[in-house]
Amino acid sequence: MITVQDEIVLQAQHLSAVEALFQTRYRKAAEARGMHFQSLQVSPPVAIAEAPVTLWLRWTITDPAAWWGMRAQSGTAEVAAFWAAVDKQSLSRRRTYLMKPDAAALTLPTAGRSTATSRGYRETAQLQIREGGADALQQALSLWLPQLPGLASSELGNNLAPEYAAGHLTLDLLYPDAAAAARAQASDVWQCQILPELSRTCTAVHALALATVGAGLREPDLAGGIKRTAFFRLQSGRDTATAEAFERDLLAMPEHIHEIRNWRLSRAVPVEWQHAGCAPWTWVWEQEFRTVDDLLGPYMLHPHHWAHIDRWFDPESGAQAIDTALSHAFSPFGSSVLARELVAQGEGI
Repeated sequence: MITVQDEIVLQAQHLSAVEALFQTRYRKAAEARGMHFQSLQVSPPVAIAEAPVTLWLRWTITDPAAWWGMRAQSGTAEVAAFWAAVDKQSLSRRRTYLMKPDAAALTLPTAGRSTATSRGYRETAQLQIREGGADALQQALSLWLPQLPGLASSELGNNLAPEYAAGHLTLDLLYPDAAAAARAQASDVWQCQILPELSRTCTAVHALALATVGAGLREPDLAGGIKRTAFFRLQSGRDTATAEAFERDLLAMPEHIHEIRNWRLSRAVPVEWQHAGCAPWTWVWEQEFRTVDDLLGPYMLHPHHWAHIDRWFDPESGAQAIDTALSHAFSPFGSSVLARELVAQGEGI
């Protein structure tokens, strides 16, 4: 059982208005999302001129799977409008989660980080394909990519759930360096064959170069696994310190979630072949798993993910800094894509 606790600090004269907002615009819809209301309390239970009061709302949710079901329904205009109205009348707010202690989850990692450094230069893209164009594009890329001069490696992954705001295909292109990529993309193969085929078959191409923030290898020989590619963007107006704190939190995930076998967090750099109008992405977060069940099971259900990392994305957390419009793609691979370009450093965990 998960306890959800909302802590809203406000001046006493705004208390009744916020309580009314809660009862008329939030409670019923939240219960429909799977949140079971427990209590509404105030501390101190008296209005004083010297300090604000704190409104405490408590809920319960059955388990982490039900929690993700609730979160999947929270990104609506109605939820955003409710919290915007609360924020106008409050000084601060935050949402926290409580559970009975789990010894495994509360044990700090003791081994060193399995860090890695990147070599070469890679670009990654999410390809959204026009209806009926998938086979033609895959055939064209399988024909022309091997002929692209200077290309060290490529991977074309069929995304298993493109409805998660991703493309239908994940395309990874590895070059020895940025200069080799520039020469390859000036070639006739790229200009006369690959680019026209992308234009003909794709409704959108989100293409990015990767500037590594941090990476790690646990299982460089991983074969027949799943690669997750996520695109995120920082909310407008957020500062560098906030962005760096988010990066640190993401890079700590593999310490807690050992199903993440290999990983790389990169700052996103737009490239010329990205289609006009594509989102201004800030980061690319890549992880490799042995199976899709490891991704959809232990990774999604670990408390480090839903109770700690997700606050950056959650409009209800009071700590959101990442836009809710993101791209979440995952696709099978034959051999590790990340191991082709990463060199392990340090102790494994």
